[in-house]
Amino acid sequence: MSEVSKARLTIAYDGDAVRDGSMDVRDLAPALLAMGQLFDAANRTLNGPDAPKITVNVVATAPGSFEIGIDIIQSLYEQAKLFLNGETVTAAINLKELIFAGSAGLIYLLHVLRGRRPDRVEKLSDDTVRITINGQSTDVPMKLLRLYQDLAVRKALEGVIYEPLKKEGINEFKVLEAKRVVGVVDKSEAAYFVAPEPDGKVLLDDTRKAAFSIVSLAFKEDNKWRLHDGNSQISAIIEDKDFLYKVDHQQISFTKGDVLVCQVRVTQTQTSGGLKTEYAVIKVEEHVRSPQQMDLLIEEPKDDR
Repeated sequence: MSEVSKARLTIAYDGDAVRDGSMDVRDLAPALLAMGQLFDAANRTLNGPDAPKITVNVVATAPGSFEIGIDIIQSLYEQAKLFLNGETVTAAINLKELIFAGSAGLIYLLHVLRGRRPDRVEKLSDDTVRITINGQSTDVPMKLLRLYQDLAVRKALEGVIYEPLKKEGINEFKVLEAKRVVGVVDKSEAAYFVAPEPDGKVLLDDTRKAAFSIVSLAFKEDNKWRLHDGNSQISAIIEDKDFLYKVDHQQISFTKGDVLVCQVRVTQTQTSGGLKTEYAVIKVEEHVRSPQQMDLLIEEPKDDR
């Protein structure tokens, strides 16, 4: 059996739902699978598609909270082969530190950013970048920035932290070293670890004239109105400020069956989840009220004389 590079990591989930030392398998299994995916994705990101394989093993649990011992294992023989080929290899222990280190890992960086994107990223050297947000700067390794930017890494970390913490009764995620807590994510911070949606490719951006009946109105800013075009229902942002002003000041009222004739922008974007279509009403050209009575043709009496 070849020698291996091994790093030990202990994580814990805490809260009323796990205080007795047990955890619902429907919460635990996806989190453990995500942990394996996290190290696989980080390994590929930093070391390329032919990187030596990472094995993630669950070791044991401890009572009080739900603690999980994890071994991150990498073959030294495979590392040596890549090293001799001139390729840079990050060992298992370095991968662990880049993700989970208390003040220098990906978890720490996401804590600093609090779900926001950096205002500026400045390269200081081949190995270091400076990330600035709201006037505050943090210097981090280039490798850490690459992990932050990789969507597969971020999605896997979401599965390890955010998904369990959104469940009732699980309030904290902890990282431990020698039984000492070196990192904590509270339930209130879980949203920082939601992976961003990838920027989609815009396939269609078209403005056209269309008529819609009103299904429901939204009076909060940026909320969408539900409209019907005679065949299907859509949700649309109303961007016509003059029209919204009149609605807000009760200069326009609506009755069932009213129709809006609009200039509407249709944007279709190709995303990882499939085709996404968004609607925005740019201009309401006409408000056609529902007819309140039938228009009848009244014939004049005939003169029989």
